[in-house]
Amino acid sequence: MPDPISTPASRPKELSADFMSDLHVDKWHGEAYDYAAHKKSDIAIVAGDVADGSAATLAELKRIAAVYKTVLFVDGNHEFRKAEMAYNFDFDAVEEELREGIAGIPNVTYLRDKPFVKDGVAIIGRNGHWDYKIVPGIAEKDAVNDAAKQFKSTFNEAASFSKLARRDYYALRKQVIAFNKDPSIHTIVVVTHTVPRKELLGTSGMFPPSFWLSRGGASIMRHLQQYDTHNKMKFWLFGHSHEQIKQTIDGVLYRENPRGVGKKGNKDYKPETMAFR
Repeated sequence: MPDPISTPASRPKELSADFMSDLHVDKWHGEAYDYAAHKKSDIAIVAGDVADGSAATLAELKRIAAVYKTVLFVDGNHEFRKAEMAYNFDFDAVEEELREGIAGIPNVTYLRDKPFVKDGVAIIGRNGHWDYKIVPGIAEKDAVNDAAKQFKSTFNEAASFSKLARRDYYALRKQVIAFNKDPSIHTIVVVTHTVPRKELLGTSGMFPPSFWLSRGGASIMRHLQQYDTHNKMKFWLFGHSHEQIKQTIDGVLYRENPRGVGKKGNKDYKPETMAFR
């Protein structure tokens, strides 16, 4: 009699999704992206930086939702922009604008507020933000001061991203713990906008170690795997650094697939069809 664990009927189901990030649709001089031409799955995962500001992002999410049956979205740092390198530091207000807009698009899920679960796969997500600690050797105070100059903000405003990074980490940690206890879940997919590990920064040489990289991600995110007690965390999708990254670390496949910005972006861009099993 065959082992029931190895029979096809008992194998975990596979869930596929088209993954994209850093679309920056307002930076392509009116050149609308043709999602239908590249669609390979019924699900789209969008890992932030769709456009500057919530209004433009919501308009593009409607375009994506017209093509895909299901759209899973996390916001990026550009969703909080109000002008070039200037942020709206009323983060709660921006998140509420996104939440209210997404509520009017029935097939879009804001992963910040709830996970997506199907066929034994749990997809969880948050922006991630940054804590100014992801690059060794750069003092946190110096990195925050540099950011404040770039953002034309106060030190405390720039430092507030660290609080958001911790908030997002603890929210994701709670979900990882819960889904590890859930016997119906065999795979956890984490989606953030910012880079979750320092090993994934600057892998192509596009960005040198610098203050910019200290705003690349949150160093605290590396601890998330400690709470994956049943090794269900198998994929981590992210964006932000505008690099094509596909790297496995400690059994987790990390993937970045950015479109980028205008002339510096990928004119032949295609979503990456991921198979979660």
